[in-house]
Amino acid sequence: MKLLVLASAGGDAHRRTLTALVENASLHGDVRVLAPDAEGGLLRPIGVPVESWNPAGLFNVLRSVGALQRAVEHHAPDVIHAVGWTAAAVALGALTPAHAAQTVVTVLDPIRDGDVPKQFVEKRLPELLRRAGYATCAYRTLATDLMERFGIAPERIEVIPPGVVPQLPPASTRPHGRDGPIVGYLSPIDADSAWESAVDALAVLANTRAAAQLWFATEGAPHNAVHAFARARGVHERMRYFDHLPPAEFARGIDVAVVPRGRDGLPYALPQALVDGVPVVATNDDGLADTLAPFSTGWLVPDGADGLVAGVEAVWARIGAAWAGAQAQRLAAIAAFDPARAADHMLGLYARVARLPADEEVKSSQADAKDAG
Repeated sequence: MKLLVLASAGGDAHRRTLTALVENASLHGDVRVLAPDAEGGLLRPIGVPVESWNPAGLFNVLRSVGALQRAVEHHAPDVIHAVGWTAAAVALGALTPAHAAQTVVTVLDPIRDGDVPKQFVEKRLPELLRRAGYATCAYRTLATDLMERFGIAPERIEVIPPGVVPQLPPASTRPHGRDGPIVGYLSPIDADSAWESAVDALAVLANTRAAAQLWFATEGAPHNAVHAFARARGVHERMRYFDHLPPAEFARGIDVAVVPRGRDGLPYALPQALVDGVPVVATNDDGLADTLAPFSTGWLVPDGADGLVAGVEAVWARIGAAWAGAQAQRLAAIAAFDPARAADHMLGLYARVARLPADEEVKSSQADAKDAG
């Protein structure tokens, strides 16, 4: 199999997804990657050919279109994988109908207001996405959005949960008698402003919980904005940042993980808490609710700091039972987010796309045009 990957620029979850799929595909076929510089730099150590560029405005789009068209012409891929909304729009707008039908599109988040011009989202993007062979996403609510908002046929959408490796050993327990609550924030703090809800929640908890803390599993130095926000709330001394702490030590040190509504709670932060058997409090929103639905040990709460406080207090009131319940459901979570299972699912999808009739999407486009007329 010859696979060509075109990637958008993105945050931590996007890059983890991109790295995992390229690593796995490179074990089973010939993989080439076209990506912005940051993503390309992460992928070069895998040993696959990478062409990258500085993602800057219109030039970025023109550069990626040119690179894609050259790669398709010179390497004749069996499958093209566009990762991210921008990559999907570029690929499906630049490729012939036959090559578009060989394309898999992967998106991690819904399009938010202001991300892409509204007219493009409403008029052009649905037309482009319907050209793809398949679309994949990590949770059911986003699949529904792809069907209802963009008109992708349900049989062309695959929900593939992320692959997440457990960090805690089996049958882990919370140290008896430890004071708290110690709240863990697993999402990157530079992904969005969801961390503000966690800091606001700490400020409320601090009024009645003398030992309350908030730990951030950061990579690199935390932003000055986080320090300033915490100082303004009077809780700066209750916050800890772990740049290089082994993940198992972080998970063992917290009492409960919080995942406020935001971009990077999925697809990794919430599943990580589940596979490690750490009690979790998450905003009752879209993919977070989808992910927690099969598990009875998570607390879904309203958006905002007050919801997080109520959830943390509920966990803390029965902390022993909460940990025991979360640990009891670890095997189910590990099976649901098994990296090998996710990899096999994607490889199977590539095989299906490679076998699609070359004229299938041409017929579909003609039918769309007829309906529009």
